[in-house]
Amino acid sequence: MNLEPEKTSEIRTGSGTARVFASLAILALALLLVLVVLEVIPRSAFAELAGKTAMIIGVCGLSVVAIGLLTRR
Repeated sequence: MNLEPEKTSEIRTGSGTARVFASLAILALALLLVLVVLEVIPRSAFAELAGKTAMIIGVCGLSVVAIGLLTRR
């Protein structure tokens, strides 16, 4: 009796990890823009926050690439 799954989970592959990070980044940006539209965050503060958000997305993207390179066999 074989209890191992026949197919590896998509989230364990490099592209699955990239999709998870991309989805989280899109959701974070959507939430940020909703807060700006509802004027919870003032537009003047959004400029500073947008720059920081872009840097965080860049770091996440580089991390995904590094993880993908390290997990290749």
